Amino acid sequence: MIYVTGDCHGDFHRFTKKQRNKLPFQLTESDYVVVCGDFGLLWAEDETFGYNLKWLSRLPFKILWVQGNHENYHMIAKYPLEEWNGGKVRHIVKDKVILLERGQVFTIEGKTFFTFGGASSHDISGGILDRNSPTYLQDYKRVSRSGQPFRVLNISWWREELPTKEELEEGRMNLEQMGYHIDYVITHCASNRIQDALERYHMGIGFNTGWYKQDILTNFFEELEDRLQYKKWFCGHYHEDFHIDDKHTILYYKIAALEEEVVE
Repeated sequence: MIYVTGDCHGDFHRFTKKQRNKLPFQLTESDYVVVCGDFGLLWAEDETFGYNLKWLSRLPFKILWVQGNHENYHMIAKYPLEEWNGGKVRHIVKDKVILLERGQVFTIEGKTFFTFGGASSHDISGGILDRNSPTYLQDYKRVSRSGQPFRVLNISWWREELPTKEELEEGRMNLEQMGYHIDYVITHCASNRIQDALERYHMGIGFNTGWYKQDILTNFFEELEDRLQYKKWFCGHYHEDFHIDDKHTILYYKIAALEEEVVE
C-alpha cells in the first residue's frame, strides 16, 4: 500500500511505533509513505543527522519524498542520481529512504506518479543574509532586533528551492511521453488556483496570511492544471491537513491512504 503525509521538518515523531499504533492501518515492509516535501532529514551533517538516518533505516516501511523549500540542497547534491521505477532518484538509504527528483514519472504498485518538489520560502520577510557579506554582523543584529523571520544563504536557505528552466522542461517532456495522463501528482507547493482557494478559505474565517505568492513553480503547476489529466494531487507546504476538493489534498501531520479523501 501507498500512504502520503506532509512536512516533517526533521521531526519524525509521527513515525514512532506509539504513533503508528494509533493509525487505522498497519504500516508494513511492503508499504510506502510519501512525504510531500520539507522532510528535513538532510539539513546539517551532524550527530542528529546520523541518528535520524539510522533510526529511519530501521522503520518497517519505505519512505519516499520530494524536496521542500526547507532542505539542504547542497547535502542532497552529494547523493548520486540513479534510476528507480522509471524516474530519477537519490537513495539516501538504499531502497529505504528515497528522494524522488523533480519532473519525474514513476510507476509504483501499478500506479503512475508525477513528482516535482520545491517551493518559495515565505518565512523570509527579514531577508536572506549572506555570511560572506562584509555587513553580515550588522545585518544580523538589525534583522534580529526587527523580529522579522530571516534565513541565511547556504545555511538555512538555498536558491535551489525553486527549479531551473531545465527541470521544468524535463517535467514537460516526461509528461508529454505519458500523453499528459497520470494517476497521482506529488508536490510540495500547489498551483496558483489552489493557493487562491486556500487564501479565500482563510479570509472567510478571519485570517489573512498574504503568504501565497505566484512564482515560477506555482505558475508551472497552473499550466499543468489546464493540461494534465490526473486522479488526485497531494502537496504539503501549508502546514495544515485540508481537503480542497475531490482532486486536491493538502497534508501536514496526517498520514493518509493514497486514495483517501482528507476531510476535516
